[in-house]
Amino acid sequence: MDLLFHGATGDTTGSCHLLRANGCEVLFDCGLYQGRRSETYARNAHFGFAAARIDAVVQSHAHVDHCGKLPMLVRGGFGGRIHATHGTRDLAEILLHDSANIQVKDAEHLNRERWRARSYAERRRDAARNCPPTYPAALARSTIPEAEVTPLYVDEDVDATLPLFDSHVYREWFDVARGVRARFHDAGHILGSAWIEAEITEGAKVTRLVFTGDYGRPGQPILRDPEPLAEADIFISESTYGARSHPPFVDMERQLGDAVERLARRGRGRLLVPVFAVGRAQNILYTLSHIFEQRAIGDVHVAVDSPLASRATEIVLKYPEYFDEEALSEFHRLQLRSRLKERLTFTESVDDSKALNRDPRPMVVLSASGMMESGRIVHHLAWHISSEDTEILVVGYQAANTLGRRLVEKAREVNILGHAFQVRAKVTTMNGFSAHADREGLLAALTPHAKRAKALFLVHGENDQRMPLARNLVERGFARVETPEDARRFEF
Repeated sequence: MDLLFHGATGDTTGSCHLLRANGCEVLFDCGLYQGRRSETYARNAHFGFAAARIDAVVQSHAHVDHCGKLPMLVRGGFGGRIHATHGTRDLAEILLHDSANIQVKDAEHLNRERWRARSYAERRRDAARNCPPTYPAALARSTIPEAEVTPLYVDEDVDATLPLFDSHVYREWFDVARGVRARFHDAGHILGSAWIEAEITEGAKVTRLVFTGDYGRPGQPILRDPEPLAEADIFISESTYGARSHPPFVDMERQLGDAVERLARRGRGRLLVPVFAVGRAQNILYTLSHIFEQRAIGDVHVAVDSPLASRATEIVLKYPEYFDEEALSEFHRLQLRSRLKERLTFTESVDDSKALNRDPRPMVVLSASGMMESGRIVHHLAWHISSEDTEILVVGYQAANTLGRRLVEKAREVNILGHAFQVRAKVTTMNGFSAHADREGLLAALTPHAKRAKALFLVHGENDQRMPLARNLVERGFARVETPEDARRFEF
């Protein structure tokens, strides 16, 4: 049995881990790398393996950094089954179509830049030919990208991918490949998210493997707490917040309420909340519902400016069986009455989105994407980031080289849509809304298995987070802790 890691090694996106056993190849997740547009395209353009050789995919959840390359896998010749929970399958449908749309738009953007570069380089070459010999040779060299950029995939590839899904309930064993079976357990991260328990049989040898996916945290709004991890020989664990502790959710509700009240006192401007359309958007709405029920807040309106978030919210409401007891009670109450509903608008069209920027009322705007690299939130930032009447709430993890990370790091000037903007808006970071386990959560989940485990692999974490976690886990008794950086083979 071999393990190879093809993504989320030293960063937090692009989860993709390859198991080889009994002549079969199985992927745990098949995610997109997310970061700067040009770097993202280059890193996503290829797999480190032959897509047609993959026999099956076991999918932990629907976030695009975990499932976003599935259509590329199919485009590359994959024809096996994609195993997921029912909630993951439904969310993946809308997320993958949205991702395809982004691929097309990103390709169009990169090609426009290519043609601009071509025009500029041609002008430089003409100038060089007409200048004296002392004209600097470097200025005459072309910087044109060599080839036209094509989308990583399109809607038709998504349509070819969806029929390959097999949906399963939690704790139901299913066959994955020859000698490999698995089952899902509730990870408490987003709707339908799972950690994966796998059993690999090679002759008389049986190896148990647990992959955490994105492991949730207790007390998160709406969803049940994550189930405890099973015993295993090999663990593959995320480490997103391996060196950080989250404040309690009750503190986050208080801080969010305070930000809404600041907006109400100003009586103008925006509270911009960049959200992941699946998970974070629904948690923020749930918390806002509590706030408006418990506080006397003036004339503040709420807009969800993300068709994807709107559709994801509909899917979340379709699966109340995933809710915890408090959320179930709240769900039934909201069906009857809600002060949030009186203030809430879901926008659909681009014209509706643009109209929000002309609306003079004080407004909370939830919009994707969570790392502020694409989607409608980018346009809201361009419109409002230079106003002192704007507050930006950063409620999710911001990967390196993203606009969100630059704002968290207090940049005073940022580039948005090719233009420089002064940052006069107040930027407030609220990582306590994270749906990932923090340092204490990961240690509590993994430590009970230190004595039996033969190896633990830490993935899905930048090195300033996973390296301290690795040291802590060695101290807790794990005999072997690996922090893979590449696709080298680990044999068992």
